[in-house]
Parts: sequence; structure tokens; C-alpha cells
Amino acid sequence: MVFGVPDDDLREATFDQALAQLTADAPGEEAAELLLRLRDDTHRITRRIEQRRSTGIRLPAAALLKAMADSYGQLTAEPEMMGLVNSGMSLQFLARDLLTDLPPEQRAPVLAAMATTPDGAVLATRTLHRVTNPDNNDSEEVQTTEDWSLQARDAVTEQIAQHLAPTTGSPAEELTESDTDLIWMWRHTHPDSLRPWLRQRLDNGWEPLPLLGKLLRPTSRPHRLIDESVLASLDAMFGLDDLYTRLDPLLQTQTSNNSADQHHTNILQALHEHRPTTGQTPPPDSGTTA
Repeated sequence: MVFGVPDDDLREATFDQALAQLTADAPGEEAAELLLRLRDDTHRITRRIEQRRSTGIRLPAAALLKAMADSYGQLTAEPEMMGLVNSGMSLQFLARDLLTDLPPEQRAPVLAAMATTPDGAVLATRTLHRVTNPDNNDSEEVQTTEDWSLQARDAVTEQIAQHLAPTTGSPAEELTESDTDLIWMWRHTHPDSLRPWLRQRLDNGWEPLPLLGKLLRPTSRPHRLIDESVLASLDAMFGLDDLYTRLDPLLQTQTSNNSADQHHTNILQALHEHRPTTGQTPPPDSGTTA
């Protein structure tokens, strides 16, 4: 029996031509078809690209990474492995490998180019985090032990801040899911610069509870809405002392200004239960509260 490319997959010759076009920075119909398949048939295309990597074939890593970033928010492929691996995860794993294929001096510019769109900034952040935490040490933040990673962190963070700039003129209630995703990505890249940005927004009109209502999405198990990991992230993003001070009037009654919003009430209840006592040590890896 001869095994070949399935009828519904990209023909081998088309695949080769597409990679050649991307390498030469001269995209044609074949490259367009490959990038379309990357969006709609993500798992299969990423496996084929990884197979090429495994044979030592030189790939147009920078061009592929930029194309992946452009497609990241438009993926339509169904999850695989009993729903455990979605198309976004497949792209993240491939992006990690492609970034490590690049010389260190090329990585920061490529990540900055990936981050020029909001969805691309999410993929760039996740890629940078995976590459700088290769041992899965559970660090919530990008590690900057090498010069290139420090440059990449700053470049991606700058792009995230630019994407979020339009939100400053609207109330926190109008933040979109994309906006809150970017805030969380900023938390993972450079929380020390996120903290003053958030405090400035709160000083200039954002209300803390509606902001938390956007950042902490509702769950079917309200008692798990805030655990130690989430509390550590809130400390890194806001500083727990500052956050609790701003919310204190509501925490005293444990009711939101809009009693009909059960999600807000659940947040207040969870924060009340996790409120540190005076002098209590912040959660591990929480960052400074200054």
C-alpha cells in the first residue's frame, strides 16, 4: 500500500512551492493557500511544518511566524485529542519551535512584528513566555535572562500598550474580551509597567469592580473564582494593598453598586475571603505591591 497526501490536504508540490515563496518573500497563490489552510486546518498544517523541521529542512521561520500572528484570532479548526488541544495551542507550540530556530538577534524584531495586531500580540506573548520558560517552571512571567528576551519583552509590551491606548477614554465596563486578553498578556510580559498604567486608569475614572468583572470571567464555580494563583496575579497587576483600599467601601457590605450583577457580588465575596491580614506575606511569585 502506498501512502500519500490525503485528498483534502494540501498537495506536496503546492506545500513546497508555498514555503519557497515565503522564503523568497514573494508570496503567490500557493503561499496564500498554505496560509488559508493554516487558519482552517491548523493541526494538520502545523504537523506538516513540524515534520519538515524534524528533517532539518530550513524553513522561512520569520515569515511563518508573522503569518501565524495575522491568523491567530481567526482560527476555525476544531480541537483535537478529545478536545484537549485547540488550534491556538497548536500554533503556540509551532511558534515556540520556529522562534528558537531563529538566531537570537532576530527574535525581538520578529516578535515585535507579530505583535502589531492585538491577536498577534497575544501569540507573541505566549510564544515569548514558552521560549523563556522551557523547563515549565510555572513562572507567570517572561524570563529576561538573555539580552534578546529583554528586548523582546519591551518591544511586545510597547505594542500591547499601544493596542490598549484607545480604551483609556471609555469606562471599564466597555472593555472587550480582546482588551482584557491584552491586559493579561501585559501581566505576563512586564507587570511592573502594567501596575502604574492600571492605577492611572483607576485614578482617571475606571471603577475597580467593573474592571475586575471584565478581567475575571464568570465561572460555574464561584468559590473558585479567585484562588492563590489569581490572587498573586492581582497583586502583580494592582498591588493588593492598593486594590483592597479602592474596594474597601464595597467590601464592607460585600455588595456591588449593581446588586443585580451576581458576578460582581461573587468577586467581592471571594476577595473578602482572601483578604490578607495586616502584615501577612503576599502570595508566592506575586511581585511587589509597591
